[in-house]
Amino acid sequence: MISCVSLAASLVLGQGQFNDLLRPQLVQEPLRLALTPILDGVVIDQEWDVFTQTSNGPTFFQWEPGKIYWAAKATPGHDVVVSIDTAGDGWLVGTDNLEIRSRLEGEQIVTTVRQLDATDRSGPVWSSPEIIPESFFVAGKPSSQYWNLEGRFDPIQFGFEPKLDSKPGIRIDVVPTGTDLGASYIPRALSFVRLRFDNSRDLFSGLTWRPEVRNRSIARFDTVRFRFNFTRDENGPDIQSIDIAGEGYARQSLGVVSQAFPEWDRKSRALVDFVSDIKDESVGGYRILRATLLRSDGKIATIRTSIRLSELIDFDAKLPRVIRYSEEAQVVKGNINIVSQARGRVDGAFRLKIPNDWSLRKGSDTNFLIYHSRGNFNVPVEFMVPAGAIGVFPIILEADIGTQTIQKVVYLPIR
Repeated sequence: MISCVSLAASLVLGQGQFNDLLRPQLVQEPLRLALTPILDGVVIDQEWDVFTQTSNGPTFFQWEPGKIYWAAKATPGHDVVVSIDTAGDGWLVGTDNLEIRSRLEGEQIVTTVRQLDATDRSGPVWSSPEIIPESFFVAGKPSSQYWNLEGRFDPIQFGFEPKLDSKPGIRIDVVPTGTDLGASYIPRALSFVRLRFDNSRDLFSGLTWRPEVRNRSIARFDTVRFRFNFTRDENGPDIQSIDIAGEGYARQSLGVVSQAFPEWDRKSRALVDFVSDIKDESVGGYRILRATLLRSDGKIATIRTSIRLSELIDFDAKLPRVIRYSEEAQVVKGNINIVSQARGRVDGAFRLKIPNDWSLRKGSDTNFLIYHSRGNFNVPVEFMVPAGAIGVFPIILEADIGTQTIQKVVYLPIR
């Protein structure tokens, strides 16, 4: 595995300017489902949805709340370049545009990050952002035919928090190593995607559907219960059967439902339930549940929906969204809500980790006990921010439950 990351901003030039950035890319699916890959430096079909096919290898892009992921199978001698317009308002607009470029050097991945400041439309300039180490990770492995790249980024420090219905502009290129990508004022043709939990392919005319589920997160030790709610128009399709199964890693984690499609009620509705235990060897994270509908004429429609196979608990941090800069030390107060994702009792020990030069007053080494299914436990926290602190800082939330340690990183902006 390769996980050495250099966050310098300079790029090597010398093989001529790369002009393909002006040409739109053909994106396989603009509605990108939440899906969590395993970042081990090996790109496999079970964990990735194709973003676009380039002449130098396929690329991949997906997301989950708070994070974006990308990958590529790149031809040797080529770099992978990810262009992100986080606000989705155009490449040469504002300061929200990032370029992440990775190349293979021997058995190491070297990554450079640049931020485009286009506040002055007549003179956009590149800058070198300071990346929070906890927010960024790449891994890769060389191969005789191609080299693998997988990456993750939590872009909250740039004002972008990936969430349902976000519409960022994305472009992923595979370019010859050392190629000049052009001056800062050169536009780029990005694809504006939509971050979703549900999408469909070839859905029949006159048919609509929606998920009927209280919570998409299910503890990996519980049972998945998901309901598909279908509605059809007066002249809607005659559906014969429905098959529901996990996709990718979820295929090995979940069971399969295959049944005749139910009768429509008087309001032209039909409900189909998927109930499955989760196997012990399941891979956690956002996974895809796929329903395949067979019409009486033999035509097929596919519905894909994201569910999350979670750990026993989640953290809901109730901290200030932004703290104002001060030349005096500041006290920050908040609450960490520990939320059970399981049925039955959960108990453990919670701790809060803050930057080394900060002072923790309340919230460290707190034992908790949650009696009820999907219940919660509130931990008041209080810490001191030193005078003159400015930037975006990581706050680490951790809990020990039995032999498991569950961790989440949240970010506190001081501006």
